[in-house]
Amino acid sequence: MGTSYIYNRDASRLFIAVRENGKRYKLFIPKESKPAINGVEKDIDFIEQADFHYAFEWKGKRFHCELVSRDQNKAVIKVNGVEYKYSIESIFSYIRRGMINSDSNNINNNNISAPMPGKIVDIFLNEGDLVNAGEPILTLEAMKMQNEISANCNGVIRKIKVQAGQSVMKDELLVEIQSIDV
Repeated sequence: MGTSYIYNRDASRLFIAVRENGKRYKLFIPKESKPAINGVEKDIDFIEQADFHYAFEWKGKRFHCELVSRDQNKAVIKVNGVEYKYSIESIFSYIRRGMINSDSNNINNNNISAPMPGKIVDIFLNEGDLVNAGEPILTLEAMKMQNEISANCNGVIRKIKVQAGQSVMKDELLVEIQSIDV
């Protein structure tokens, strides 16, 4: 899979796990393929047992896991008898918390403005969608040429300020993106 992680539209299986020491892990646990940790696919096989007991196999070794306790997004997980404490959040709650704690200047760095005057032809994504850096968000027609306007970072579309058919001026705000900085 490589080092750059591609966010899927279905983020229901994308999580951020933060250990007590502050180390963060970006976990994607798909239904049909191998999980990815910090953007790297791992050859891990999960085996669900019973009542919050699990096992997984990794590098030819079997690990027994137990969910010891869970209080909201805090979890204590025991792996082969060793306890680990995590704060586990969905990607959306992680971003929401980041938005609350961040200053407005940081958010503005990810805004996408019109590079030239023109007309919005098509919008490919909706507010709340995950987007990858370089992924097309909308089409802007200028001087009878259609230009794809792409995301400048991995993140979530916070606000789309325009609609199809609307004329825009140069430097007019088109889209606000909250970056996912994990």
